[in-house]
Amino acid sequence: MIKQALKKIVRSIRKHQYHYQPLIEIQIDRQRIIDNFYAYTTANRAVAPVLKSNAYGHGLVEVARIVDSLPIPFLCVDSFFEALILRNESVRAPILIIGYTPQENIETNTLPRVAFAIISIEELRRLANSATAPTTIHLKIDTGMHRHGIASHELDEAVTLITKNPFIKLEGIYSHLADADTPQSAITEKQINQWNKAVRDIQTAIPNIAYIHCAASAGSAYPTITANTMRLGLGLYGIPASQNSMHNIQPALKMCTRITSIKKIKKGESVGYNATFIAPADMTIATIPAGYYEGIDRRLSNTGAVLIKNIPCPIVGRVSMNITTIDVSHIKDLSMDDEVVVISKNQSDTNSIIHIARTAGTIPWEILIHIPPHIRRTIA
Repeated sequence: MIKQALKKIVRSIRKHQYHYQPLIEIQIDRQRIIDNFYAYTTANRAVAPVLKSNAYGHGLVEVARIVDSLPIPFLCVDSFFEALILRNESVRAPILIIGYTPQENIETNTLPRVAFAIISIEELRRLANSATAPTTIHLKIDTGMHRHGIASHELDEAVTLITKNPFIKLEGIYSHLADADTPQSAITEKQINQWNKAVRDIQTAIPNIAYIHCAASAGSAYPTITANTMRLGLGLYGIPASQNSMHNIQPALKMCTRITSIKKIKKGESVGYNATFIAPADMTIATIPAGYYEGIDRRLSNTGAVLIKNIPCPIVGRVSMNITTIDVSHIKDLSMDDEVVVISKNQSDTNSIIHIARTAGTIPWEILIHIPPHIRRTIA
C-alpha cells in the first residue's frame, strides 16, 4: 500500500512538472462504458470485460479503472504483461489472461487473483507435471475454430491431468465462436452443440466450475449456449459486433485534434503525395497533425472525412504519416487551432468507427486498435 501511494505521489508531481497541451486527444466516455456493460448484463449471466490490445484502443489502464468498480467476475487481457501493468496500477479485479503464457511466467507468478488460459493439451501436460504451487486456470475447448483449445478427443486426458495435480484449480472452461456475427449461422450452431456436450462431460467429472463462457459480444445473441458468463469485447466500447445485435449501446471513444494550417489553392493544383487529388475548382484546404501513425487509416485517402463545427470535411490527397489534408472550403470563420473531430462517438456521423471501417473496407476492431497507445486518453 505504501509503495502504491508513493507511485501516485510521484506521478502527480511529474504531471504538474511537465504540463503540456497535446495536439491530439482521445476522450473516453465513462458513462457509456458503464451503460454498455449493463446492456449485456442479465440475471443468469455475468459479464467479463475484455481489455486486450489496449482495451480495443481505448486505453488499458483507463478502461480498467472504470470497470474495476463494476460487478464483474474477472476481466480479460491477452498477456501476462498486460496483467502486470494492471496490478502495477492498483487494479483490483480478478484477471484472466486469455492468450498464451510461457510456462516460466506461470510458475514464477506472484500476481494475486490471476488465472491463466490453458490453450492446448501439450501446455496442460507440462503444467500438470510441473505445478507445485496453487495455479488457477481456465481450460479452452476447441469447438471448431481450430486455433487454440483442447480437442473433443483430448477431453478425457485433460480431466485426468487436472485432477491428478492438486495444485491446479480449474476455475473456468471456455471456447470461442468463429462465425457468431453471421445471423443464423450453421457453423455457430454446430459449435454450440459441440460446446454444450463438452460442458456436460467436463462438469460430470469436475463439478462446481465457477465460470463457463463461450460467447463474446456477437455470441450473446445465441440463447442456447450453456454458460453462466460471457466475455464482452467490442460491445463494451459501444460498437455492435454483429448484424443481429439487439443491445442499446453507444460508442465511447472520441478523437480530437486541431487545425495547424490553412491555405487557398487554385483549380488544377494537386494535394499530397503522388498528386492523387487535383482541385476541381479554387478551394481552401487545411491540415491536421494526424496521419496514419496516429491512427487515420491510409485507405481513407480521398474517401474519408473529419468534422469541424459538426460539418463533414472530406480528406483530400493521401493521408501522410503525421499529416492529413482536408477540404474546408465550405467552413466559415475557420481559424488556426480550431477543433477537428477525427473520430466521432455519434454512430450516425460519417466519421464514426463503423462508418470509417466501412469506408476503409475493414472491420471496426482494426481501426480502433491502430490508435497508438501514446496518445493521451482522458476519461470524461
